Amino acid sequence: MTLRVVVDTNLWIRALLGGRVTLPLLEAWYAGRFTVVVSQALMDELDQVWRRPRLRERISSEDAERLLEQLHFRGDMVELATVPPGCRDPKDHPVLATAIDGRANAIVTGDGDLRADEELRSAMSQYDVALWGVDSLFACIGVE
Repeated sequence: MTLRVVVDTNLWIRALLGGRVTLPLLEAWYAGRFTVVVSQALMDELDQVWRRPRLRERISSEDAERLLEQLHFRGDMVELATVPPGCRDPKDHPVLATAIDGRANAIVTGDGDLRADEELRSAMSQYDVALWGVDSLFACIGVE
């Protein structure tokens, strides 16, 4: 069974910026090492965030559009129906709902606050969803 992962917007943005830690994330996905679970809410967020003036001047529009296109065609698109368990930041609800409704194994995020929320970790574990950083994903799929 292929590993199913929701990748938080902050990591896609870092990859688009050419981040040396997150670029392998994009490469591993393109190589089929895991399946990305995505929702329209996450696609919309990524599209809005990369267009912010301070990012738009550093991110190639061609790269951003290609990523959005790849997510649309290669990602496993899910409809959101679940109200996720509470977390400290309501902006994280679409990420949580996408993981639950998409039956993801994990959410991979650069958001340390999200990963450190023990109450949320416990609630998400009831849906069999782990909260990981990039290193945990790489360890699971064998990327060094």
